[in-house]
Amino acid sequence: MSYYIIGTAGHVDHGKTQLIKALTGEETDRLKEEKERGISIELGFASLNLPSGARAGVVDVPGHEKFVRQMLAGIGGIDLVLLVIAADEGVMPQTREHLEIIDLLQIRKGIVVLSKIDLVEQDWCDLVKLEIEETLQHTVLAGAEIVEVSAVTGQGIARLVNLLDRELARLTPRESIGSCRMPVDRVFSLPGFGTIVTGTVYHGSIKVGEPVVIEPGGLTSRVRSLQVHGSKVEAAAAGMRVAANLPDLEVADIQRGATMLSPDYLAPVQTLDLSFRYLSSAAAPMQQRQRVRFHIGTKEVLGRVHLLGREELEPGSTAYMQILLEEPVIAARGDKFVVRRYSPAQTIGGGTVLDSGQRKYKRFDTDAVRRLAVKEKGTPEDLVYAALQAAVQPMEAPEIARISGLNRGEVEGSLALLGDKAALARSEGQDYWLSRARADHWTKGVRETLAAFQAKYPLRQGLPKEEFKSKFFSGWSAKHFSAFLIYLQDTGSLSLSGNFVFLPGYQPGPQGQLRHTTDAVLVEYARAGLTPPDWSAALQRHQLDAAGGEELLQFLLRQGSLIKVAPNLYFEANVIKTAREAVLELLAARGEFSASEAKERLNTSRKYLIPLLEYFDSQKLTRRLNDKRVKF
Repeated sequence: MSYYIIGTAGHVDHGKTQLIKALTGEETDRLKEEKERGISIELGFASLNLPSGARAGVVDVPGHEKFVRQMLAGIGGIDLVLLVIAADEGVMPQTREHLEIIDLLQIRKGIVVLSKIDLVEQDWCDLVKLEIEETLQHTVLAGAEIVEVSAVTGQGIARLVNLLDRELARLTPRESIGSCRMPVDRVFSLPGFGTIVTGTVYHGSIKVGEPVVIEPGGLTSRVRSLQVHGSKVEAAAAGMRVAANLPDLEVADIQRGATMLSPDYLAPVQTLDLSFRYLSSAAAPMQQRQRVRFHIGTKEVLGRVHLLGREELEPGSTAYMQILLEEPVIAARGDKFVVRRYSPAQTIGGGTVLDSGQRKYKRFDTDAVRRLAVKEKGTPEDLVYAALQAAVQPMEAPEIARISGLNRGEVEGSLALLGDKAALARSEGQDYWLSRARADHWTKGVRETLAAFQAKYPLRQGLPKEEFKSKFFSGWSAKHFSAFLIYLQDTGSLSLSGNFVFLPGYQPGPQGQLRHTTDAVLVEYARAGLTPPDWSAALQRHQLDAAGGEELLQFLLRQGSLIKVAPNLYFEANVIKTAREAVLELLAARGEFSASEAKERLNTSRKYLIPLLEYFDSQKLTRRLNDKRVKF
């Protein structure tokens, strides 16, 4: 079954609520004040069953000028708009403002409903229709069908229902695969259930039992139950009007304008890159840092405009700009928004979100303007490549889809078309993507750093993996770092052994003068036999500083050229081998031996003998039994 959202728009008292009741049989005015005053103050909702079997949620938005804010909260997620114009009054001020909002939000489909035709003659209706057609010129509703309707007599209702069914069937379904995103337009509680949030699912799907987060705020919960059009469901998808029961949260903690999300989907931001259209009806040029009311989804937030490439913007113009918001919002590429004056509140423009602003651009940054133009007008391949170029770490396909505003199929097709311009890293069966240019840039930096490290520390095994990560990839998750390490290995850019990374072919070892010094140190220890020199004294004799001496010592220990028997006591490897053979001969001859017998056999003092025998014990060559050593 297909689900859609229909929204109404139009001047106050032009019959929107009565029209919805005639279509659905449901009363959308919920508040006592609404019933007393005869106008809608808050959003109202009803459900409509269409002849094809499709179902639609109908959003009744206020028409009065004072309640445009509520209107904006309801109209952003709709599939088709009914612009309601009363036949006895024609086009009125809020008709024009609502039409501007519809145009700015680029609502996908629209029908004009000429209401209250029972109050006027047909000739008058014909004149009003001419006025409407003229008003709709150069808007997204230009050429929209006009349906004459009377909610009182029922005239035209059946035709309107059939037209709705036909037009909705022509729409491309919303993206219902992937993470859920639902702007919240109502919050309330029910005894025995707890907190309920309602809204239209913009993207993805959600199931009962799944975790969700409310942003901004980072409030976490788990969906206890879901309703769509008043019926319990186990899952809800994009395009559905949903009520979600979130029992772990308090009503006071959630406000209209928040967004219910799948965890780790979108993060709140306060800077957005925008493509903006400034209405020709605006009274004056828009100024740099002008304070405005920014409407996106169901949220209104104050912010200041940051114009790019200009000091001011003339009415009727379009431009790229950033909005610097006073509170965080949830937004994604492709979202539509509306801007209203700060005071008095009046719609002055709107457009499309191109990206969440990674940073504030300089006002006359021509590269920034060029990048935004690609994000607005580029092909799917351009958008995917721009996302890869801007990425600070490798990305999975769903992340690329979120940033580029494309669906999963478009992303995968674009990655195939990009060919060598995209680099692929695989780890544990998962694909991670990055631009070839960025991969080459990072690879160059990695190789230069490893070369410098190996030149400075030729005796070390390589750069420790954690130190390597902190130098280059400190902000990366473990999975992204692991994937790029595999990519670097597969491309022959580095090698990995244990916990160390190094350039392919690298072999640690002393070079030049240090090689001669190393040989001399080993000769000294070999000649000293079982009475080895103190390491610090040996360093002084061979003119090595403490740091250089420690590097050499650790290298010789790793290579097995020196053996650490006890703290600050080291023997040359062949000396240890000879002593081991002598101990084995004692055991073979007698089955056991004392320390004095070992001292005589090995010809060394107790200062070196006792640590040496304890070393052999630790190596499980011998075992101490009272005052004797026996075979382990």
